[in-house]
Amino acid sequence: MGLKTTSDMILTAGPSITDREMAYTQDAALNGWNRHHSDYIARFQNKMSQFIGVPHTMATSSCTGAMHLALSALGIKAGDEVIVPEITWVATASAVCYTGAKPVFCDVDPQSWTATADTIARCITPRTKAIMPVHLYGHPCLMAPIMELAAKHNLVVVEDAAQSVGGEYRGKKTGSFGVFAAFSFQGAKALVTGEGGMLLANDAELFARAQILGDHGRDLHKALFNNEIGYKYKMSNLQASLGLAQIERVDDIVARKRQIFAWYKERLGDIEEIALNAELPECKNIYWMSSLVLGTKISLSRDEVMAELKKRMVDTRPMFYPLSSMPMFEQQKNPAAYHAGLRGINLPSGHERTEEEVDYICAHLREVLGKSLKNSKTAVPSGWLAYRDEVAATISDAKETANQKRYTLPLMDKGKQVGQLIPFTQAHATDDAVIRLLAKWRDQSQDAFPGQFKVTFEGTKGWAQRQLMQLPDRMLFLIVDDKQNMIGHIGLFRFDFKKRFCEIDNVVRGEDAGKGLMTLATNALMQWGRDALHVKDFYLRVMSNNTRALNLYERTGFSEILRVPLVLLKNADGSLSWVSAGHHVYEAPERYFVTMKKI
Repeated sequence: MGLKTTSDMILTAGPSITDREMAYTQDAALNGWNRHHSDYIARFQNKMSQFIGVPHTMATSSCTGAMHLALSALGIKAGDEVIVPEITWVATASAVCYTGAKPVFCDVDPQSWTATADTIARCITPRTKAIMPVHLYGHPCLMAPIMELAAKHNLVVVEDAAQSVGGEYRGKKTGSFGVFAAFSFQGAKALVTGEGGMLLANDAELFARAQILGDHGRDLHKALFNNEIGYKYKMSNLQASLGLAQIERVDDIVARKRQIFAWYKERLGDIEEIALNAELPECKNIYWMSSLVLGTKISLSRDEVMAELKKRMVDTRPMFYPLSSMPMFEQQKNPAAYHAGLRGINLPSGHERTEEEVDYICAHLREVLGKSLKNSKTAVPSGWLAYRDEVAATISDAKETANQKRYTLPLMDKGKQVGQLIPFTQAHATDDAVIRLLAKWRDQSQDAFPGQFKVTFEGTKGWAQRQLMQLPDRMLFLIVDDKQNMIGHIGLFRFDFKKRFCEIDNVVRGEDAGKGLMTLATNALMQWGRDALHVKDFYLRVMSNNTRALNLYERTGFSEILRVPLVLLKNADGSLSWVSAGHHVYEAPERYFVTMKKI
């Protein structure tokens, strides 16, 4: 089932880089010196201050450095304790250790994987001086009860918001609650500067102290004179130019992250033995990483599942290990954190991920989990689904020409055959003439689909193998006219395992066809789906600018049930993607993604 070349590996992370980032960094490289050595730093800091809603910001060389400065400015020292969630990147605890203080690890909420007021409260001692909540993988901590708890015990709050830029709790941005907060712009984060971070503060006096410490303890009034030992945690102007372009596009970037997770949830949400990222009430999760936690009925370990996916060219990474499981810390009993931290997986979540890639990832993940589940409803598909899989396996075998004919569907008009639907098989996937036709049709149909990219012969060949032949819940048919000319294709996709519905997919008219042939093809495929696969309901999705397709679907009895506003994003490779506009639509969208149902 695996792909054949390492160049096809679907990677876990990746940034969103556009012409804006390239223009700003080029300008910084050419002109960002001498009198202009900090122009982009100032602009980046100001924009971040406006976006988060915090008055004081300082761009730093890393989020770790920003947290260290915050704790140092607060006077955290040896003998003090700072409460840190058990699941986070080690940097949160490392910053505490840099001051000589002790990190104390609290358990997390099983749904959001973040620290709560209750789990924090259990760790407070007379030596506790600060709380460092972490908005893990982009999900905000429930900050109101945490801030109340901190006030009750006279503790300061330093937010580790590294992974959550754009996340919200009760309408306020993460990073705006504590006396200090820190963000990360490391290369895998939602916003990137390569390496880098940002310190934010609500207190002017404490922020001034952090500024001095972050600049080698420099005397503010005496050039090149230092009053104390400080640190070098500055961000460069060149990095800040990249950061400024990113923060100016933050709404689009967050919308893309949320779209990628929505695709995963749609395809994996019915599997009872895994837990996907949550979004608790009053919270906005940016889904920096689309993640899952394996349930107890899954017999494979986390590492075994990841290894199986790697064989199928799907890169993943483990959720953060429980910090107290590491040799430099004392082990603590935090059961929810240990379950998630040892059974959690980050799925490919980079901005360049496409819906087709998510389809591929989820299909392979379902297969891996299906083989290891015991006594679960998702373990063995039954009835109509098993038959569908048998059909798909049969028609994918290039040698079974007799079976291919068995599943060929005639297109009839007033008692006369005017064409047919021929199942797409492995023979087609390796036929260069067919692939060239598919590439031509894909290129012609770019504007009709959310993802718009440079179409190549090799890319189309890979798509045919990876999407058409290897996904267990996709079946494609070539549309052939009465002269045996291939004029387009149509398929069934995204079969629901429980509710007996699927999606009409890849309806493409590539060549001039007889009037009504596409309508006949759509109706014939649905009739076959009802008779052979026992599908009850058919859905489809179409871009609102594709009026020809909308007219076709209305003629075949489909009605609109949902309309999602879209925004246009430019990806790192220059391709375009229309993604869900999320919560930030202030003008009428240019396009919508329309979901329709056969009535």
